Amino acid sequence: MSSAFDEILEFEARADEAVAKLSLWQQPIRSILSVLYLSADSKFVGGRFNRKAQRDDEVGTALINRLSYVSGFFDRCPRLIGADIDDALSVVDKAFLADIEQLLGYAHFCEILPLVRRGFFSVERPTSGFYLAHPSQQFMEHEETDILMSEMVLPHDLVPPPYPIERCVRMVKAWPKIPADDLIGVLKPAYDHYLKNIFELPLLDDDAFAKSFGFARREFLGIRAALMGYADFCLGMADAAELLSIRASPRYRRAALEKEAREWASPLLNRNHVIGVAAGVAGVDPSVAEKITDLFTIVLKDLKQTGGGEGFFPPFLRIDNALLFSPHAVKRMMPERNLLYKMVRTDQKTFDNLVSSHLEPSLLQDAIVCLSSMDGVEVRQNVRWQDGEIDLLAFHEATNTALQVQAKAAVPPQGARMVAQIESRTLEAANQIKRFLELDGGDKDKICSSAFGRKLEGVNWSSAVMMRTCLGTEKSWKGIAGYVPLNPVLLRAVVKRMIGENASLAEIEVVARDELRRLRAMAVLGWHKKSFRLFGETIELPLLSLDYGAISAFRNAVLN
Repeated sequence: MSSAFDEILEFEARADEAVAKLSLWQQPIRSILSVLYLSADSKFVGGRFNRKAQRDDEVGTALINRLSYVSGFFDRCPRLIGADIDDALSVVDKAFLADIEQLLGYAHFCEILPLVRRGFFSVERPTSGFYLAHPSQQFMEHEETDILMSEMVLPHDLVPPPYPIERCVRMVKAWPKIPADDLIGVLKPAYDHYLKNIFELPLLDDDAFAKSFGFARREFLGIRAALMGYADFCLGMADAAELLSIRASPRYRRAALEKEAREWASPLLNRNHVIGVAAGVAGVDPSVAEKITDLFTIVLKDLKQTGGGEGFFPPFLRIDNALLFSPHAVKRMMPERNLLYKMVRTDQKTFDNLVSSHLEPSLLQDAIVCLSSMDGVEVRQNVRWQDGEIDLLAFHEATNTALQVQAKAAVPPQGARMVAQIESRTLEAANQIKRFLELDGGDKDKICSSAFGRKLEGVNWSSAVMMRTCLGTEKSWKGIAGYVPLNPVLLRAVVKRMIGENASLAEIEVVARDELRRLRAMAVLGWHKKSFRLFGETIELPLLSLDYGAISAFRNAVLN
């Protein structure tokens, strides 16, 4: 190990001690989170009250995600809420903002340090700071492809949500009374949108989902859609108040509307009200709505059961009988995968006993449906042979080609620890494939013949590793050299193209690699250096720039 590596680990220990001693933790939690939520909101909208800043959803999302690395300190803070948002923000001064900068730098540091430990970065130690770099060009290329595979399967809106700003303007004008027709006119279309237009591949079948969580998937999807619709209502009210403030007169009226915009961009609202509205819109029993909402709520007196960490930041924070939240976080932090992620962190026993055994069958079922859509392709599941089992075997008699698939359906990774688990599962799949391919041709033909109930000879084989999202690391990509990397979206893209080109299963590796190359050419904009300051040191590292519109276009072309 280099001395620079040792020094960054020593700095990590100093940073842990320093962040714990920040005077920030003596300030109300509402004050801290309101500043952070308003900062994220500014990134999403391009700056309140002027809109001259560049909108950057990725920076706003990263800010929210990184709060997961520091949420463990929140229970140190007073629970005071103040009279209103401006009262909560009245504690903000230069020292407060300086601590916020250190906190955000520390959160980013927590995100990257596990990657340093695992060899994702080499470390250099100039006169001041730490410079991180990828160990090789090949590593960077593998990292690009792995990130693209993760991005292509993320939940997303198929079309933009509705934006009924006129109704929100009327409600701001009527506040504190809200015309019922306008409120319903905002919430119901948003609910319908999020119920019908979010693409998310289910991780479990409906029965396993209900047994694991104690409520039905349709109930979860309904409450999630209603809460996301409520988040859009809050953002619409913030936009409307901002719009009215621009031309408001006299000055006190403008100031009141600006405060109203801040209130809605970082709302603190009665918990029963939020849950009750969501339950009513979704038509779900209030007790179920409460249970679902609680799974995405930080409770300061029991942070361990909150389940946040490594990229998952529960969007709601409970203070007495109120919920403090960022509407943007509500819209981004409630995918089904986070239910599983929380369970892994808080209830490993239930995950092991009820959930884990259902993950792979669900992934395989998706692959079966996809491959079976190809003319003449037959599919068998769990094909046993003397020293192992093929998770999925597809055969095309017209071309005498077969595809063996080894599937590893781990919970989609968040953070370096889970990436390491994905790497382990990927290499396990590669070893299973290797053992099968070491058989002589006659033995492989016999296994295929037995699976499909007729004598088959001279079968041409292809092999694939199928994951829920990505493969994990450069070690994983090297380990599957010669095999086909797949996830559900990439498999759809490959099958769609193969059907169009009347290709055989023998060509699946070429098609899959070509689809990944095509996406890389469209979406990878290159690496740039990013630096931040933390407790007197400058940390510099490479960050990947992506064209998320290109990824969305690729995904939509596959799904439509």
